[in-house]
Amino acid sequence: MQTYLKSRPIGIQFLLFVGMAAGIMMVVSLIGSVILAQVTGASLLQMADPKSWKPGDGNTLALLRGMLLLQFLGLFLIPSLLYAYFADPQPGQYLGMRPPHNNFYWLMGIAALLLSVPLVEYTGYLNKHIPFPSGTKSWMQGMEEQAGQTIQYMLGNSSISNLLLNLIFIAVFAGLGEELLFRGVIQRFAIQATKSPWAGIIIAAFLFSFFHLQFFGFVPRFLLGIVLGAIYWYSGSIWPAVVAHFVYDAFFIVLAHFNPALIADPNASLVAPNSLPIMAVLSAAVVSGLVWAMMRMSKTTYDYMMREETPTVHVENDSEAWR
Repeated sequence: MQTYLKSRPIGIQFLLFVGMAAGIMMVVSLIGSVILAQVTGASLLQMADPKSWKPGDGNTLALLRGMLLLQFLGLFLIPSLLYAYFADPQPGQYLGMRPPHNNFYWLMGIAALLLSVPLVEYTGYLNKHIPFPSGTKSWMQGMEEQAGQTIQYMLGNSSISNLLLNLIFIAVFAGLGEELLFRGVIQRFAIQATKSPWAGIIIAAFLFSFFHLQFFGFVPRFLLGIVLGAIYWYSGSIWPAVVAHFVYDAFFIVLAHFNPALIADPNASLVAPNSLPIMAVLSAAVVSGLVWAMMRMSKTTYDYMMREETPTVHVENDSEAWR
């Protein structure tokens, strides 16, 4: 009888996954970097040095997209799928790749993220004004500037083809890859370790925000991670969280494409500054109400989500698990 990794102690599972992910990322990065160097003509040193990138240059765009592809494959997709294969006899079920309990979760998930925009903007404003030590703040500022520079390079081209490519390389890759890693694997580890769904959701959201290394936006991204974790847990499926994440990112990509001023100004806001606090309160209330509604509708149980025994929850039109 085959022994699957999910039966191991959670600490061992976590270490095995980290080791597997690090090894896969190293191999994919090594092979991918050689290919990117041949395709773009950039050296390995240029790839690691944002100051050598040229705005509007086709090779720079190809380089950035190639790096996003390598990250998607080497850090998110392959480690999550491969670990699930060794963890459970039904890897797709392990990652939550099944229909949600109710189709309303698709709409509620998308609505929760889009309606969180005022809350995200206001908490982002507060986050930027946290008094960090000068040395730490300078380092954070450098990380923010580098991230902003990358976004400007990718979104700066106003062609429709560039918009479509950005939707794929940013929104699709982030929506699918980050949800598989942070909700499908890491949130599962955290819930199993704490025996508490909400503790696991919060831990995974913290790691999700920390991973981006953009600390001036840590709090709003942390809140978004909590909402995404709740969508996954209460719907019983990874797919509503993936779609909501994609739609949220796609919304801002399309908005920036048709409003280039949003790219140039890091302090640009979609909500008038004078009304932002009250809109943030309303946003928090509405999003909390949607999460509460998801919870009330949910058929999720710990055993069903963690697959510690045969699931007893019936899901209509449930497809065969990926094997």
